[in-house]
Amino acid sequence: MSKSAPPPPPPPQPEPEPAPTHTHLTKEPVPLPEPAIKFDNIKDEDYGDNVLDNTKPADIDNEAIAQLVTQFLEGPDKNKPGPKFANEAAQKLVNSSPYWLDKGIKPAGSVKDPEEAKMWLDGYYLEAQKVLYQVTTAGWHYFTSISGDSRKALAEAQDVMSRFVRSTSMQAKQFDSSVMPEEMQRQLNYVSFEGMSALSEKDHQAYTSAQDHVNQQVSETVTCEKDIKPCGLKKSDISSMFTADKDAEHLKYLWTAWIKNVARLRPQYKKLLDLSNTAAKLNGFADGGAMWRSAFDLSNKNTPPKFDLKVKAQEIYDKVKPFYQQLHAYMRRQIAGIYKNPAGLTKDRPIPAHLFGSTEGGEWANHYDQTKPNFEDDPVSSEILEAMQAQNYTSKTMFIKAYRYMKSVGFPSLPKTFWTSSVFQRVWSKDMLCDPAAAFDMRDGKDFRVKACAQIGEPDFKLAHSLLAQVYYQYLYRTQAGAFRESASPSINEAIAAVFSHLASNPNYLYSQQLLSHEHLEIKESTIVNRLYKEALDNIAKIPFAVTADTWRYDILEGKTDDDKWNEEWWKLRETLEGVKAPEEKIMPAQTDAFMHTQINQVHSPAIRNLISYVAQFQILKSLCPPDTELAEGCILSEDTTFKLRETMAKGSSIDWLMALEMLTGKAELDAQPLLDYFKPLITWLENANEINQVYVGWDGEGARFQADEIPEIQSDGKVSSGILSEDKVAFPGGACTNGEDCLLDSHCDGKVCVCNEGLFTLKFDNTVSCVASNPMTSGFIGGDGDFIGVNLVPSETTTTEAPKVTTRVTTSRPITRSATTAFGFGFLIALLCALF
Repeated sequence: MSKSAPPPPPPPQPEPEPAPTHTHLTKEPVPLPEPAIKFDNIKDEDYGDNVLDNTKPADIDNEAIAQLVTQFLEGPDKNKPGPKFANEAAQKLVNSSPYWLDKGIKPAGSVKDPEEAKMWLDGYYLEAQKVLYQVTTAGWHYFTSISGDSRKALAEAQDVMSRFVRSTSMQAKQFDSSVMPEEMQRQLNYVSFEGMSALSEKDHQAYTSAQDHVNQQVSETVTCEKDIKPCGLKKSDISSMFTADKDAEHLKYLWTAWIKNVARLRPQYKKLLDLSNTAAKLNGFADGGAMWRSAFDLSNKNTPPKFDLKVKAQEIYDKVKPFYQQLHAYMRRQIAGIYKNPAGLTKDRPIPAHLFGSTEGGEWANHYDQTKPNFEDDPVSSEILEAMQAQNYTSKTMFIKAYRYMKSVGFPSLPKTFWTSSVFQRVWSKDMLCDPAAAFDMRDGKDFRVKACAQIGEPDFKLAHSLLAQVYYQYLYRTQAGAFRESASPSINEAIAAVFSHLASNPNYLYSQQLLSHEHLEIKESTIVNRLYKEALDNIAKIPFAVTADTWRYDILEGKTDDDKWNEEWWKLRETLEGVKAPEEKIMPAQTDAFMHTQINQVHSPAIRNLISYVAQFQILKSLCPPDTELAEGCILSEDTTFKLRETMAKGSSIDWLMALEMLTGKAELDAQPLLDYFKPLITWLENANEINQVYVGWDGEGARFQADEIPEIQSDGKVSSGILSEDKVAFPGGACTNGEDCLLDSHCDGKVCVCNEGLFTLKFDNTVSCVASNPMTSGFIGGDGDFIGVNLVPSETTTTEAPKVTTRVTTSRPITRSATTAFGFGFLIALLCALF
């Protein structure tokens, strides 16, 4: 019996793969940060996209078409009169109730019965709502579909409202508000204030005519180009040329030529101011300036101002002035580079007014691209736009996102009509008035809308949040009495809107909307400085100009400035407050150079309104955000943090703007400190840039010209180099330079770290590295035990391959550049000096 063959040996097993020697190859992926704000609790709604369109094309009416063709060929039927009014609905309200009557009115202050006053106010609100509805509806139709008919309909509605205001204000004066309850006093004072409507019909027509004449002449006046005819340059053309032209002498010519041509406007402008004084006296004020200020200092014919608005404006200016001076000094040096050290520009005196890239006072933003601190593009805006495109955003999508955000922080749902009636983007089949975007309260307590020509991207994403804040203000005060269905002040409304515009750019919020990657949750300091710089050019430069514009007009209205001194006083104020001087050395008494500016020639109200809203927005932002917030980056709100805001909004104008500000911030006065906190990164950067470049700060010097080596160079792309980099764009010896940082202090980048230049010694003191010319060991610096300073020498020819451990921290309050003492410490300076000498 034979033995069976042994089983075959098992196949060889593959050797196990060796364990990786680098543990970082097996690390788990780093999880992405959790969004700081979630929308899980926000239910989806019908945003007007689910409405079934059951309509069908209209049947063709051949008879109507034939009539239109006949009318086109033969002209209108002269025997058939057209409609008398374009706005029949508004006209039907005239004399439809006793509130339109201006006869049989009792003497002013003769009615002292609160019950009688209450009955009158109740009826007034019902009638006023009808009038306001017609005006708002006509305004909506005109802004969303401009035509001759819609323009005429709006004008008729406004005329009807003017007649209603005139008659009801006269009737309201019958009541003695001083004996009425406080809330009724406020209502009666509100209704009885006529403003310019207090003028007689003849004077009111003269005021309107003068205003129209000034506006028309400003827009239609033509100027000759130098040595070129016919003359055809309008103000709009000159404004465009100021944006692009870098020939200082040509700009000076255009400025002075246009101003000479509009000098003839002075009589009409003086008439405007004289009639403003007349109306002010009829309303119980000393002059037109006092009447202008009454909306802010809360005065009326019976109540003195709660505070001196002129003094407060000066206080704000004084607080902001050091920041403005730094901005002014930096811009003055940059202008020397942009315009090649033009005649009239010095390094320590006021800047000629024609060198800011704009014809408007306080508008410096046209120089942004040429003067911005850091020249790399802002990656955030581009990433947001790309993310929106990838997610198929529409203009309406941005408003839906803003709406969901508002609801997530405690605001209620809006009526569905908001989505079905609003206009979010331009309707190309109609001629729309896109600018400005606006929120509309249709005055029926139910219909609230926005009108915008929004385009996807970060700017209009912020706009959507701003408009939603205004809509919610209107929606929350809808239950107030008629006189109080307004914001506490237009300035407070604008300030709140600006806060939400700013919050919309918070990186954590954008990340939660998948509009920003986690890499940009910590915004680079260079990006923050650039953004703040652009905002400063847009707004900070306007603060001194606003004080100038108001002071100049107040002094004329109060009779402090003689007619032949208008121009002299204008430039005296501009030089003192703004550090801006006339393009020409000789001031012409017959001219009124202030007419160059829209704030003077078209806006007949105080410029401080915009100043108040701008300062207040930072107070409100600071009150809404946690105490340790870097205001420049915004914060994430919650339902709790917006409680006071919603409560304030709901009160409408039943509280004045100071009371609203106190409810929001705990302080019933304007305070510019939060504004300065917000701009702290830029202020620090400007201070360092001006110090390093030895720039004169202020405009009270001796008039020295810039020397060639003091003028920043013009780059090939037309941009001006500031010469100063943000801290995240520089590195010091021993520091990492893998992201393109510039190596400072006699070092260069070897691809990884900053190493000392050839011929220098590398001196290491603890974690600090410096490049020195002499060998420190020959100067008695010997490392060893017991030394309180550890010294290590690394030959400059040898490059270390291991970067030192560096702890980085993203912040917006640190200095951008370092002096020797701040960079290395005083002890290191002593050692370094000993080594070098």
